[in-house]
Amino acid sequence: MQSPAVSEWDNDYARVARVASQLRTQGLSSSFVTQQELEQHVARLDAALTTLPLTNAEIQRRRRLIQHLKTTSHNNRNYNDLMSNSNSSYTSPPDSTGSSGVGQQKQQQQSHMSTAMRQQDDMIDELAVGVSRLRDQTQVIHDEARMHVNLLGEMETNLEAAHQGLDEETKRAAKLKEDQSVW
Repeated sequence: MQSPAVSEWDNDYARVARVASQLRTQGLSSSFVTQQELEQHVARLDAALTTLPLTNAEIQRRRRLIQHLKTTSHNNRNYNDLMSNSNSSYTSPPDSTGSSGVGQQKQQQQSHMSTAMRQQDDMIDELAVGVSRLRDQTQVIHDEARMHVNLLGEMETNLEAAHQGLDEETKRAAKLKEDQSVW
């Protein structure tokens, strides 16, 4: 069974990964978390790894996940810096076609996109819970299978000992029969 600390770390990682995804797709303006706060959360996750009761292989796997978050977070920061620098010097030309209708349409489209993103985030959260539950079940199955293998090994040892005892008794009975036989 997985420890509560590991499950909590997994849930925190899922939340941070979701926020990083939102930052990557929607930009800093539509998120409640700044790039710096995201990097702080990633650093906390990295530091918390040393306190978890995990195997070295599992810790390394999780470190790779964190490194991926750091890389994408850093790339996102560079992209946002580039976009903010280029947008600050750029002014759009005046629109003679009536930009208020286009603006409303764009706003509606963004609203639909953010609703869809929230729904996808909720679905991802549900999937994360389901995957966590599956992981716990597979751990239980793994432990049970290991127990069965141990029991089968013990049974094999006991059968070999019983077979060897039977062979010895058969040989002794044959020798006894030979010794008491007159012919």
